[in-house]
Amino acid sequence: MAPHTRPSNATRLRIIQAALDCFGRKGYNSTTMDEIAAESGTSKGTLYWHFESKDDLLASAFRWFFETNFRPEALTILETTPNAADRLRILADAMVDVTRKAEGLFNLFLESWASSANREKAADLWLGLLVQYQEVVVDIIDTGVERGEFRPVDAEALTWALMAAYDGLAAYVMLQPDLNLLRIHTTFIESLLRGLEADA
Repeated sequence: MAPHTRPSNATRLRIIQAALDCFGRKGYNSTTMDEIAAESGTSKGTLYWHFESKDDLLASAFRWFFETNFRPEALTILETTPNAADRLRILADAMVDVTRKAEGLFNLFLESWASSANREKAADLWLGLLVQYQEVVVDIIDTGVERGEFRPVDAEALTWALMAAYDGLAAYVMLQPDLNLLRIHTTFIESLLRGLEADA
């Protein structure tokens, strides 16, 4: 008998993309695993081979989205950019890029969180995705303060406010799709940087 092997990563990705399409059309609560299986062209058994539940599938979809869309090259550029202000601009540009691509994703999280029997677990998922980027921003601000580029500031508190601003933009784009994200983002980040500038 041939050994039992796990289906390919390509199948897993196809299921994730199909799930996001279904969630986008019908919402998280109204979408069934049967519909996702049909959309992805797989069997329900294959679906459960990769994902324990619809919640697990949603969590995997969120992780895949952030891993593939948060401009991995931006994090590489950060390592070779010495100026703290420029590093913060690069990271903010990546955040607004994700905001553009995340149409409906924030709303999807809110829907699943509001209806979840375990809201703490759902919240931990979202925060877990954010923390890795929160740590990068804190490091940029702290380094800027240490080098005299920025005035002394509570880097962790400022970082949460910064990330909340971009989460808020993601929510507003759902309500008003024609918002000029680039203009809002540029005004915001340049105003923030002017406020951070150390006294000459």
